[in-house]
Amino acid sequence: MTASPHITPPTTQPPPHSLRSLDVKVSGHPLDQGHVGHFIKPSELVDLVEITPLNRNDLILYNQLLAHAWNTIQDEKIFRIRKSVLRGTHESNDRLNQSYDNIMDAKAKIRYRDKVTGRSKTLRVHLIGANITDDEADGYFTYTFPPELLTILENSEVWAKLASHIMYSLRSKYSIRLYELIERRAGLRKQHEQFSVAQLRDMLGVPKDKLPRFADFNRHCLKPALAEINQLTNYAVQMAPVKDGRAVVSILVTWHPKDPEAIRAAHDERERAREGRAARRSHRLEAIVYD
Repeated sequence: MTASPHITPPTTQPPPHSLRSLDVKVSGHPLDQGHVGHFIKPSELVDLVEITPLNRNDLILYNQLLAHAWNTIQDEKIFRIRKSVLRGTHESNDRLNQSYDNIMDAKAKIRYRDKVTGRSKTLRVHLIGANITDDEADGYFTYTFPPELLTILENSEVWAKLASHIMYSLRSKYSIRLYELIERRAGLRKQHEQFSVAQLRDMLGVPKDKLPRFADFNRHCLKPALAEINQLTNYAVQMAPVKDGRAVVSILVTWHPKDPEAIRAAHDERERAREGRAARRSHRLEAIVYD
């Protein structure tokens, strides 16, 4: 009888380690509007639905607080930053204090996938936890994040890498949210995605009682945001309506990186004074085109 050959069972390789959002670090000087830096914002915070809408100042402040905490957010639970750093060129803390209140009051719906069950879930949570403001004009702002939010961030594997010098140049909250949306998807090497009108309204943070008609949503939100994105960022973005009969039911958003000459033009425009910017872009506004 011939002996059976010895067969070595195949080895089971452990699954490759997925890079988490928290493994990617904030770089440069993102809190200094005069320098170049990069924020990291996990997809769960990019695609959230604002139950309590924030304005542009609130959104920028939240991004700054997240960036300041980001590189040590796994190890530290309490963060402290001087108000003068957040205040920027403003001499008064009034706007800053109002944004503290707005962010503290803000609630959001965050969709995520449970790492244990694999099921999709929705968390309703405040965006910031307990915080303390020093009364002195140049004192500190001390803040925390809700533990439920931190758990989601620890498991996040998709993120947007935001150029701070581009974010600061965008003058509309809708432009910033659109920029975040694109950067979060560009990292996945996607160049287009179709959103329902309701979904895009939620992701851009349009209040429920504002711009209810699509024509108004298009005129006062989508077109201005698209114009700023195409003028000031490194992406060329287009939107096209998808209709059911005469009604617009969804919007196809496409984007691609600009060529070097167009990137230089965007950089030069960011370096120019804001006055006259709208006029300079009016002749090349790329907005939704109707059939």
